[in-house]
Amino acid sequence: MVTLVKHESYKLVKRPSLFVFWFGLTLFQVAIAVYLLTHPNASNPSSLFINSFYAPVLIVFYMLALTSTQLSSEIQYGTLKSLLYRRYSSSKILASKWVTLLLCTLVLYASSLIMSLCLAITVFNGKIDLVAKGIKGQQVWQIWLMNNISSFLTLIFILSFVCLLATLFENSTPAIIIGLSTYFIVSIFNQLMFMMIKQHEWIKWNPVNMMNLGNQLQNAELSKLTRLPLSQISLGYLIYAAAFLALSLVAFKYRNER
Repeated sequence: MVTLVKHESYKLVKRPSLFVFWFGLTLFQVAIAVYLLTHPNASNPSSLFINSFYAPVLIVFYMLALTSTQLSSEIQYGTLKSLLYRRYSSSKILASKWVTLLLCTLVLYASSLIMSLCLAITVFNGKIDLVAKGIKGQQVWQIWLMNNISSFLTLIFILSFVCLLATLFENSTPAIIIGLSTYFIVSIFNQLMFMMIKQHEWIKWNPVNMMNLGNQLQNAELSKLTRLPLSQISLGYLIYAAAFLALSLVAFKYRNER
């Protein structure tokens, strides 16, 4: 298993797109910071910092695309067959890809966090008070950290769903489109879903509601809208994510046994 993870990580590092994206992500954060310096009325420095200078949005797009194309590109170039011929089980091959994607997501988020902190300390020195009190008495750095954790948890849940889609379609395009649609549906139609939950209690168990876990960690009062305490929404989150990955494994095995 460790050998497969190293193999997957090596293939990922060899992708020019990864370093191009990482460089572009860093440049994007710097550009947002510079723009705010030259246009101080455009936004609030603390607000931009809390959102990591919008880096999580770009990470979502990249990771959805990477997850969707990871299997399809292997099938296209025949590298997947070489692993199967070397007697690696389907479950180990797929699990190694999941672990690699998780590590990649963690590295990108860590990179954006470090860059955000550097910009706050250097470019906005004195303009962003990291220990200032914000929402509900939380300090700015705490809000910033929880905001990123919330974004990370939402992305991981969507990626588990996209992993399933990637095993069902030979073309990566449907997986990317559905994954992005799911991400924006949660952002745009959450209030509509809360209204439906209020009218029909059983709807609270739908997977889209579980994606509010990160937001509920930030704001405990959100449980009044999700109608689920933190323990239940956390359990639902894990069950759905595990189910998506289990189904993707079944689909992957079936696909390679045909």
